[in-house]
Amino acid sequence: MNTLVVTGGAGFIGSHLVAQLIKEKNLKIVVVDIVVDPRSFFAVSNLKKHVIFKKLDIADRTSVDALFKTYKPSYVFHLAAEALVTKAIVDPYRAFQTNVMGTVHILEAARNEKSTKGIIVASTDKAYGKTNIAYTEESPLRADHPYDVSKASADLITQAYFKTYNMPVVITRFGNVYGEGDFHFDRIIPGICKAIIEKKPLRIRSNGKYVRDYVYVKDVVEGYLTLFRNLRHIHGEAYNFSSGDSFSVLELIKKAEDVLKVNIPYVVENTARNEIPYQHLDDTKIKKLGWKNQYTFEQILPQILDWYKRYYS
Repeated sequence: MNTLVVTGGAGFIGSHLVAQLIKEKNLKIVVVDIVVDPRSFFAVSNLKKHVIFKKLDIADRTSVDALFKTYKPSYVFHLAAEALVTKAIVDPYRAFQTNVMGTVHILEAARNEKSTKGIIVASTDKAYGKTNIAYTEESPLRADHPYDVSKASADLITQAYFKTYNMPVVITRFGNVYGEGDFHFDRIIPGICKAIIEKKPLRIRSNGKYVRDYVYVKDVVEGYLTLFRNLRHIHGEAYNFSSGDSFSVLELIKKAEDVLKVNIPYVVENTARNEIPYQHLDDTKIKKLGWKNQYTFEQILPQILDWYKRYYS
């Protein structure tokens, strides 16, 4: 039986990934996270009973080394990160400590333990920085915001471990991921759901004109599984994951109003700093491995709103 470690496995994307991984055969799953929200998808889905859970801060190298020595993982999904742009602005040191050095700790532990046959590292579309055209995997990483730079650094470090030490790594770069269990309500889709439920105006940090790709979390999970199934043949590669849902914030609000048949009052605060005006990922490369997003924003939004209504009740 192979041991698989999922860092950040109790978080939003990680918990959905774990929910699918526990269905796979011959896998012992170790979930690593710094905290478990009792109302999270991980908790309410009772995933903890199916895995080994280790409370651990990846910024602590000693703890990471001990984890790898104990469990000798064959595979690692590295999703743990400081994921909020706003928190990275307030506390850039912590963002760099977690996202940069945390990634180094994972890669070093795997390099030293030598049991690991594959590591999938979560980067982001924001690592590419500002542009007016769609990103391909060959686009340079030109991030200039604390969060974005921290993820671009982790991305480049991962590439360095492949090129220098021949580590069996693969990198993911997703657009804006949304779905059930995302409690970061300053993100637009959880924010929309919260505003509808609380009957309060939606507060928009940006000017409302910034364009992003929106990818449903189950498509993201299938993307990770696609890479996992192809790991032996794709070491050192990076993959973009996108969807046909590429909107400005104001366009997305209008679509939500149309789909949900509600009026969503909003306030444009325009307080966001150093935001990327346009982001769109070219995902031709991953489609060659057989992945394609299956869900659309219009199709899945009512289900997501229902989930948040149950959460609030």
